[in-house]
Amino acid sequence: MHSLRLKLILGFLLALAAVIAGFDVFIYTAKRYALFEVMDGRLYAETLAISRHLEIEGSRLFFDPSEENGAHPPLPRVFRIVGENGTILAEAPSAGAVPWPALRPDGKNPQWRTARAGHGRHWRVATWKGRSEANEEIAGKSRPADETSFGFVVQCAEPLAAAAEELRKLVSLLAAVSLLAFLIAGGGSFFLAGRALRPIRRVNTALEAVSETNLDQRLDPSSFDVELHPLITQLNATLDRLENGFQRERQFTADASHELRTPLAALLNSIEVLLRRPRTDAELIEAHRDNERTARSMQAVVEGLLLLARMDAGKAEPAKESVAPDALVEEIFDAISSEANAKNIGLVHAIDSALRVQADPAQLRLALHNLIENAVRYNRPGGQVSVEARRTGEAAAIVVRDTGVGIPEDQLHRIFERFYRVDPSRTEATGGCGLGLSIVRKIVDGHGGRVDISSGSEGTVFTVVLPDA
Repeated sequence: MHSLRLKLILGFLLALAAVIAGFDVFIYTAKRYALFEVMDGRLYAETLAISRHLEIEGSRLFFDPSEENGAHPPLPRVFRIVGENGTILAEAPSAGAVPWPALRPDGKNPQWRTARAGHGRHWRVATWKGRSEANEEIAGKSRPADETSFGFVVQCAEPLAAAAEELRKLVSLLAAVSLLAFLIAGGGSFFLAGRALRPIRRVNTALEAVSETNLDQRLDPSSFDVELHPLITQLNATLDRLENGFQRERQFTADASHELRTPLAALLNSIEVLLRRPRTDAELIEAHRDNERTARSMQAVVEGLLLLARMDAGKAEPAKESVAPDALVEEIFDAISSEANAKNIGLVHAIDSALRVQADPAQLRLALHNLIENAVRYNRPGGQVSVEARRTGEAAAIVVRDTGVGIPEDQLHRIFERFYRVDPSRTEATGGCGLGLSIVRKIVDGHGGRVDISSGSEGTVFTVVLPDA
C-alpha cells in the first residue's frame, strides 16, 4: 500500500540528508583548506629562514646555522638543503624519514606537496628553489661581487598526523551533530506530515457523509487552507455533476416509464376488449391496426433510448465520409411527403448539388429527418418547410426553417432534453416521443459541430454547423 505520509517523510529526509551532507562536506573542506593554508605558510617561512643561513666561501656554498652575533636560532625539525649538483648541503637528523619529492621544473616556486611515507604516515613538504649570485641579496645578505653563484633547493616538511587527528575529530563531531539533527528532523517531519495531511482527512470525512440520497451537500472552501481551495472547488463541481446526473437519471427513468406505460396500457386494454367476446374480421383488423400503431410508438421510444445509450457510451462513433446534403434531403422529403401533403405543407430546398460535407451518412440522415419531421409536425396548415445549406469558412451550415407556431423563448433552452415537449399534454396528437431533438444534438456533438436555434411568431429555425474533418 502506498502511503502519502511515508512519501512526504522520506522525501523530506532525503532532501535533509543531502543538505546535511553538503554542509558537512563544506565544513570539512574549509577546515582542511585552512589547516593546509596555515601549514604551507609556516613551511614557506621556514624555507626562507633557512636560506638566510647559506654562505658562499670560495668556490662552494655551505650552511651556517649561526647568526652574525654568534647565536643559534631554533631550526625546523625536518629540513634539508640540496645543491644544484644534487649533493645534500645540510639536513635535519630526522630528514631521512621523509620521502622528499623532486622539484617540478615547470611548476611554481615555491611548491607544496603531500608525500606518503611508510606505515600510513603523510608529510606536507614545501620546496623552494633559489640561487646565490654576485651582487645578489640572498635572504637579505649582500655578497661581494667577485664570488661565484650557486643554485640550491630548500625543503621543509611537517607531519600531517596532527592535522589528520584534528580532521578526524571534526568528522566525528559533524557525524554526531548530523545524526542528532537528522533524528530530530525525522521526528518533526513525522509530526508535520500528519498535520499537513489533516485537511485531507477532513475532506475525506466530509465526503463520507455524501451519498446518493443527499448529493446536495457541499464542502465550504473557507474552512480549509487556501492551498486546498482548487481541490475543494473541483470536488464541489464533481458533486454538482453527480447530482445533475442522478437527477437526469431519475427524470429519465420517470419519463421513459411514462412514455412506455401509456401505450402499453392501451395495448393491454385493447387485447382485453378483444378477448371479452367474439369479434368480426373487420373489428379484428381495426383492433390490430391500433395495436400496431401503439407497438410502433413503443418501438420508437425503445430504439431512441438504445441509440442515446450507445452514444452516451461512445459506441456510436460516426464513420465520416463525403456526403451530399441535397441527396439526403431529397430522400427525407420523399419519406415524409404524405404527412406534409395531408397538412398542405410545402417542402423546398436550396442546396447546391456540388456541396459536400464530412459526416456519417446514416447519422446525418437521422438528424435531418428528425428536424424536418418536427418542422412538418408543428407547422401551420398550408405552411412551408425549407432547407438550405451553405459553406461558411471551413464548416458547412444546414438550415431547417418552418412557418409554424414557434417555441416560447423561456423553453428554448430545454427543447434538447430527453422526453421534453413544449406541449406538456404528451398526447398522441402532438406526435413523437420527445427524443428526436436529443438525438439530433448527440449526433451533431459526435461530429464536433453544434446546433443553433431561433424561434418567434413566424416560425422556428434550426442551424446545424458541421466542421470539416
